[in-house]
Amino acid sequence: MSVIIIESPNKVKKVKEYSGMEVYATVGHFMELKEIDTQKSYTPKFEYMQDKKKNIFYYIERCKGKVVYIATDPDREGYAIGKMFFDKIKSVAQAVYRAEFHEITKSGVEKGLKNSTLFANTNFNYYNSFLARRVGDRLIGYTLSPYLSKSLSQKALSAGRVQTPALSLIVERDREIKEFDSLPEDKKVNYQIQAKLKNSNGVLTIKHIQDGKEVKYDDLESVEQVFNGIKDCQNALISNIKISEEQKAPPKPFITSTLLKEGSKKLGIGTQKIQQLAQTLFEAGLITYIRTDAETLSQEFLDEAEQFFNPIYGENYQRREYKAKNSQAEAHEAIRITHCHRFEEINQVLAQENITDSLAKALYELIYKNTLCSQGKNAIYEKREIFFKVRMLDFKCTSKTLIDKGFLSLFDESIQEEKEEEINLSLSHLQENTTLEIEELFIAQLKKSAPKPYKEADFIAVLEKKGIGRPSTYASYLPLLLSREYIEISNDKSRTILPTHKGVGVINFFKQDSNAWILDLDFTKAMEEKLDLIVNGECQYLTFMQEIAKKLPSIANAETNQERQIYPPSDKQIKFVEEIAQKLQIELPQHYKENVSVCKAFIDKHIQSLNNIKQATPKAPSDKQIAFAEKLSQEKGIPLPNDYKNSMEICKNFIDQALKK
Repeated sequence: MSVIIIESPNKVKKVKEYSGMEVYATVGHFMELKEIDTQKSYTPKFEYMQDKKKNIFYYIERCKGKVVYIATDPDREGYAIGKMFFDKIKSVAQAVYRAEFHEITKSGVEKGLKNSTLFANTNFNYYNSFLARRVGDRLIGYTLSPYLSKSLSQKALSAGRVQTPALSLIVERDREIKEFDSLPEDKKVNYQIQAKLKNSNGVLTIKHIQDGKEVKYDDLESVEQVFNGIKDCQNALISNIKISEEQKAPPKPFITSTLLKEGSKKLGIGTQKIQQLAQTLFEAGLITYIRTDAETLSQEFLDEAEQFFNPIYGENYQRREYKAKNSQAEAHEAIRITHCHRFEEINQVLAQENITDSLAKALYELIYKNTLCSQGKNAIYEKREIFFKVRMLDFKCTSKTLIDKGFLSLFDESIQEEKEEEINLSLSHLQENTTLEIEELFIAQLKKSAPKPYKEADFIAVLEKKGIGRPSTYASYLPLLLSREYIEISNDKSRTILPTHKGVGVINFFKQDSNAWILDLDFTKAMEEKLDLIVNGECQYLTFMQEIAKKLPSIANAETNQERQIYPPSDKQIKFVEEIAQKLQIELPQHYKENVSVCKAFIDKHIQSLNNIKQATPKAPSDKQIAFAEKLSQEKGIPLPNDYKNSMEICKNFIDQALKK
């Protein structure tokens, strides 16, 4: 007499097995936003998605007179789906509860059902927050996108509250790179005074410091003035030695952003693919829910992990508790394995759940290691800082030696990676108030750190830091920008992001436009924060919508004569202009890459001539047609016609005639 409603059909079998109840999946959202009544407090109108309507009606029928547990995903979007279903059955079901499954395991399902709450008593502000996000984004997108398309004379351009600021970050980084590349070579370097000292363990390099920090000079003249005062020195005096202990904490448990970052970096694939693989592992009951910004681990799991792993990794294991970032994250957990087992049993555990994909295996192994390492002891280093005097100038060198591996010893590759951080030679034999002979005193030329394009693995962390988006949507932004042809992502393991000419054009347009607010990262962040305030009852849906609406009327007052402003053409328009010029053998117009009006005028003027040439140029036959014609000619002793290789019509006519003989 009980029914469970979830989102993913892939979880139905397991949830049914663990609960013994009827289980149905909505397959995500089943209602779509059709209209926004801006005259009536921005009231949205939702309608059934036609491809899901039949199934939803059946589920509603199955809920009549029964106890229903709505266990859609434990986030804002999942709650909204649940609330919409609740509204459909609240008058026909015996009782309706809200349950959350943070892991698809027997204990996870049982815990979710045990802790369920009457849906009518849940915080409906989660739904209001969803409405504000969904309706607000629709209002912005449906207003700015056609305006952008019309202004730039390009079809199907789009703008949005999150996608456009995200694109602006990528375009701005590209601009910084080009500005740096255009600098003269002497502006791309710094200068530093260094010395190489003779040392029993090998050559030791020391660097000029002041107040404990390395000194770097912007120009050669300045550094030479200082260098000339010491260039004839023969020895360096050890003035001080500081020995300290430095500890490195293990990595925190994964949240959505860190899993997407590390997964993409280690596996060399896109963040959207990482999210898909993680979803598969979650639905198989192998990991906890994947859309989370909480770093906490449940007490139940900590108890299980300590009991299981402490006997295996005793001296390097340490039970650790992590705090949630905010009150809303407290109800969630980090992304972790659901059951403790030995590392050597990974393949067996995956095989039991029919996980055979090599990338899914690699991702599970990454999550396994992170879960275990998060419960490891700190790695401890001995840090030795040696301070020198060369006349009145201070110099320094540092060494760092790993003396207690801690969590690094849990997996061999961790130590291997960490060894790369150990710098310089062992300096334990050096003593204060002794001197070392200077082998070479010189001015080193150091390349300035040039800005680098974002990598897909790192961009998620950038969005999180800027306060753009939420865990449930992080992985969707770059694929959206790719589909719009606003960016390109390299196919190699680095997954480097670069803006296209089209993407740069969109951002440059908004920079000059009265709607430049769409690029304001602070505005986007503030809107995200207000969505959280709505959940807490500290902000109202209508207030949120009115704030967005205040921004949009500026479109009506914007410059109407768009021809007066200069906007760039799309990549396709540029290529088409170049094709016309090549085919017609005429000169390219000036500024065609910068001005869409120049492009349009050139295309309009010469498009007919290009079409005439294309029509006059016979279509060439395929290689198979040519080979078949030659075969028939040889077999039937019929001479081949002129131009049979260049004209499909001539070749086809010959074949037809030859086949009749």
